[in-house]
Amino acid sequence: MTRHRTVLAMLSFSLLAAVCLISGVSPAVAADSDRGEKWQFYIPITYIGSETIGGENGTSVDLNSDFSWGFAFGYNFNERFHLGFEITWIDMNYDVTVAQDLNMDGNVDSSFTAGGVLDASTIGMTGQFNFMDTTVTPFIRAGLGSTYVDSNIPSGSSSTACWWDPWYGYICGTWQDTFSDNFFSYSGAVGVRADMSDTFFLELSYNSMWIDTDRGETPNFTGVRMNIGWLF
Repeated sequence: MTRHRTVLAMLSFSLLAAVCLISGVSPAVAADSDRGEKWQFYIPITYIGSETIGGENGTSVDLNSDFSWGFAFGYNFNERFHLGFEITWIDMNYDVTVAQDLNMDGNVDSSFTAGGVLDASTIGMTGQFNFMDTTVTPFIRAGLGSTYVDSNIPSGSSSTACWWDPWYGYICGTWQDTFSDNFFSYSGAVGVRADMSDTFFLELSYNSMWIDTDRGETPNFTGVRMNIGWLF
């Protein structure tokens, strides 16, 4: 078992233990919540497992496990329902297998492998339903958004230009377009929330996110998330 898979297994076990213990929480710990009609800000940290995305004629991408992070805020309409906005980022190492058509006859002649790092960010809305009005409660969450993926693979030749910046003076720079795109994405999660005080809370959840690529497979990224948040 690789190091990344070990981390994911440990986090998943922690989540399962939290869910199992929720029924045995004492009344003093699971007191009535006061999160209703309050805003909240939180930092989502997610460990995302590896994923293989298949394409046409044997082309595929193997994405390595990694951590994502971001910022989020939202409003608790009452103790049960929360609506929020999230933005998250991740850099993932990948290995790609590319099928080649060397003589342009529509048939695969050979293939090659390469590696790189892609950048991805997701902006979206989330809705969360807490099953209990208490400070410790299981919940379910769903989200819809847009995911931007930049493969960092050049799509053309580089360009160089110079200009006069109002702050730094005369500057020259070189940039290069890369293969990138925006995709519709949707997600779901199940987890446990604990309001540690009137102003601080923690959430641990198991998450899945699907990205609609409009070609090949629809990849499903799974992982364990910790939300560190504040109420105000």
